[in-house]
Amino acid sequence: MRLHRIALDTLAVSRVLWVAGTTVPRLFPGRLLHQAALWAAWEGAFPEADRLFEAAAGRYQVNFDLVPLARLRVHQAMARARALARDGRIGERHLEVERRLSRLERIEAPWPPFALVDAPSLLASWIDDPAAFAAGAGPGVHPQALERAA
Repeated sequence: MRLHRIALDTLAVSRVLWVAGTTVPRLFPGRLLHQAALWAAWEGAFPEADRLFEAAAGRYQVNFDLVPLARLRVHQAMARARALARDGRIGERHLEVERRLSRLERIEAPWPPFALVDAPSLLASWIDDPAAFAAGAGPGVHPQALERAA
């Protein structure tokens, strides 16, 4: 399982996949595109992340994967809110994320290694400090993310 995880992370972080995944998404599983979108958002590449989220959503819809699709839409809303936070404009996007998070039981954390966490644990903490969040120092940071940053 660990080797599979490393391979998935290596492929998902590749900018080649980011381009190929949005050009011909039908060649990739939704989970891989979703993972690539999370990496793009983590790196602050919000336009690429948004395109990857849409490509992954299309794959999830084709396969009727509704729970992963719901989690993806929360991640997409988080990324869009973080992109607006750079300019100090977040407003309703923050509330939208909070509403969506409150409807989920579990979701991948928006920081590496994107482990499944209880969705309520992210309420009011995912956006506290977007700069720290992007650097892996936000509230509720997964311990492995801090180890990588050190």
